[in-house]
Amino acid sequence: MSLVTHAGTSVSNSFITMWSDDVQQAYQQETSKLVDSVRVVRNVTGSTYKFHKLSKGGSVKNKARFEDITAMSDSSKSLGGSGVYTGGTAQNSVVTATLSNFHSGEYIDDLDMFKTNVDLRGTFASSIASALSRAVDQEIIDALDASTPTNIKTTAQGANGLNKASLLEVHEALNALNVPSNDRVLLVSPAALTDILNDTTLVSSDNGIITNQALATGYIPSIFGFRIIVSNLLTADSVVRKCYAYQKNSVGLALAQDIQARIDYIAHKASHLVLGTMSGGSTVIDADGVCEIQVTE
Repeated sequence: MSLVTHAGTSVSNSFITMWSDDVQQAYQQETSKLVDSVRVVRNVTGSTYKFHKLSKGGSVKNKARFEDITAMSDSSKSLGGSGVYTGGTAQNSVVTATLSNFHSGEYIDDLDMFKTNVDLRGTFASSIASALSRAVDQEIIDALDASTPTNIKTTAQGANGLNKASLLEVHEALNALNVPSNDRVLLVSPAALTDILNDTTLVSSDNGIITNQALATGYIPSIFGFRIIVSNLLTADSVVRKCYAYQKNSVGLALAQDIQARIDYIAHKASHLVLGTMSGGSTVIDADGVCEIQVTE
């Protein structure tokens, strides 16, 4: 009988005589940064989920008594009366999110656990949950990349980067499309955040919009109504990074199963399997509520 030597090989790196009682994991994103910034539907059944979208309708001014109401969805307005209808034709449409399954796991040999004084199962469980959290965020970013936003803004590096003028352009673009001002998000890269921090008209101890907090911590929680989220997962084409501003209900995430972690004993491997699973998919529901910001880094 041959010994299995390839399973759980990374565990051997933690074999020790007596060094420490914990493991320093590689620095990584531990929780999802984007789940609470989008519209989430849980407990989905099926391989796809359809988000419904209703376009803007209108209203009737001074309808006569007992006259028919002009239906917002009636494009010909043939059922209307003497009242004046103002506004667009409300159309119901759907956008589809395709769900994918994600697994992350590691085998831990029973005898390996006697050769180290750390909790290998707990350490791997934490690392696996972190990996799946990044997978959720990547699904949302992939959906943003695959969309065709109504607005696309381009910034240059340095003084003309993602500065106050650029942010005001994005702010105005969403306002012009009547995008709700609540739950707006600005998803940027570390370099784009540096652009903001370098703009003295935004950040200064004297007259900046963001003052001591940003100077002391290097972190900006919000600006111009946008909650700032920094991600290292944003797509870059050469030196151009795609950042995004969006309203929460403009992006959807469908989850059949939230992130779950479990530990099972696998007898024929004489090992414990630490396993994390998740099933979900994302899509852009309303392109009007998304602005792509192309930042040169």
